[in-house]
This record gives sequence, structure tokens and C-alpha cells, in this order.
Amino acid sequence: MSGSSGRKSEPWSGLLLGYGMLVFGFFYLPLALLILFSFNRSEIGSFPIIGFSLTWYRELFEDLFVKGAFRNSLVVAALATLIATPVGALAAFGLVRARFRFKSLLTSLIIVPMVIPGLLIGIALLIVFVPIFHVGLSLGTAALGHVVILTPYAVLVVATRLYGFDRSLEAAAADLGATPLRVFWHVTLPLIMPGIVAAALIVFTLSLDQFGVTLFTIGAEGTLPMYIWAQLEGGVKPTINALGTLFMVGSLLVLLATQIVLGRKVS
Repeated sequence: MSGSSGRKSEPWSGLLLGYGMLVFGFFYLPLALLILFSFNRSEIGSFPIIGFSLTWYRELFEDLFVKGAFRNSLVVAALATLIATPVGALAAFGLVRARFRFKSLLTSLIIVPMVIPGLLIGIALLIVFVPIFHVGLSLGTAALGHVVILTPYAVLVVATRLYGFDRSLEAAAADLGATPLRVFWHVTLPLIMPGIVAAALIVFTLSLDQFGVTLFTIGAEGTLPMYIWAQLEGGVKPTINALGTLFMVGSLLVLLATQIVLGRKVS
């Protein structure tokens, strides 16, 4: 009986394997082609491959507009990370530890920016910055726009860390005579620090990729996503493939660092 049921399940296993390969191919084949074409000597980002070269990477590093856009992206991402991470961490601490009415409603309101299209948030912030507060658009206003969208990610990451937190360690420190401030500084903060660092890495990476909010809040400046969008008006250039490859490698490294940080156990 067991042998016959095992033989009957084999066709389904093959179908599931084929389905899985199709799904992974759909996800990762475009990325693989992006990397492949970034090394293609041809000026047309398509087949056939006429030879491998680093020409497009050299041109990319020599492009002053790319350097300026990259610098702006780093500035905006750094400012957004410095603001969104502590704000999100404090919000997560309050949501996890505090007890109050309408807690679930407040939690839902905090994560609303994650589901609203970035273009709509960008338009709303443009109305707030210019007609209402008469603030000139700059890298700073773009960073504030990123904070609005990315703070919920920091809240969720830090809250996840807090839910796995052993509260008995705080109680033990308090029993030994430590003040609430010393308990937080010497016990709570070190234990949730991996979550805070992971939240900062995620916020920084997502900030580099923001386009909709940035478009309406940055003014005359530009970031890497805006540079890529401008270059695509005339078709996909080989330098864009190279830039996308570098972007992807950097994101994967940050993702790996985040997994390592989040993998640390709360002791």
C-alpha cells in the first residue's frame, strides 16, 4: 500500500518541482539577464552576446551625473535612517509595552503609509511643504518624505524583536536595585539593539530605492532612481544595466547583514 501511494505521488512531485522552477525563473531570470547584459560589449542591451567587457562599468564611474545622484541618494538615505529608526524604535516600544484603548487602531494607522502609493504621499507632502509651510524643496524635504514611508518598517522590525524579549531580565535588574533608566540602558537597549540595527539597514536600503515620494519632494536635485528613470526615456542603456547590477549587489549585501543581525538570539 505504501509503495503504491509513493508511486502515485511521484507525478505530483514532478509537477510541483516544475511549477517551482517556473516561479523562480520568472523571479530571477530578468535579474540574471540584467547582470549578463551589463558585461556585454554590445551597446544594445540584448542578445547576441558579442563579448564580455567592463566598459560600461568604467563609463558609469566616470559619469559625473551618476556620482552626484549617488551622493544625493546616500545623503537622503542617511538622513531618513537617522530619523526613522529612533522614531520607529520608540513607537514599537510603546506599542508592545504600553496598554491603552484603541491600540489596534493606532497600530493600523502607523502601518498605513506602507500600503498607500508613494506617488500619493509625495503629492500630499508637496502640498504640505510648498503651499502651506512655504518650505523650499531639497534633500532634507526628500528625507522627511522617506521618513513618512519607511518609519513603519522600523516599527515592525523592532516590535518583532521586542515580542521575543525576556522580561525577567529587566525584573532581575530592578530587583538588584537598578533604576528604570539604568535597566533600559544596560539591559533593554543592548538586547534589542540587533533589531534596531536591522531596522536601520532596512530603512537605508529601501530609501535608496524610493522614487515616487522623492520625485515630488526633492526639488531640483536628483537621486539614483530618478537618474535611471531619466536615462530610460531613450531605451535601456548598457550603463543602466551596470548600475542596476551594482544596486542589486549592494542590496543583497545589506540583506545578508540584516539576516545576520536578526539571527542573533536574545540571551
